[in-house]
Amino acid sequence: MSEEDKDPLDKLTGALQEAQRKLYEKKARLGETVIIADDDGMPVEISGREALRVVFGLEWSGED
Repeated sequence: MSEEDKDPLDKLTGALQEAQRKLYEKKARLGETVIIADDDGMPVEISGREALRVVFGLEWSGED
C-alpha cells in the first residue's frame, strides 16, 4: 500500500505517536518528568525514561 492509499486518520495517528515518542525521548535525555494518567484516569508523574517504557515498551539507552 502506498503512502497515498493510507487512510488520513492512520497517517495522523502515526504522526502523533511519533511526536509523543520523540517528546518522551527528549524528557528522558534531559532527566525530566512526564505527567500521564493511570488506569483510573488520575494524573501520575513519572520520569521520561519510565514513560518510554510504559507507553511504548522502549528502554532508553541514553544515546542520541
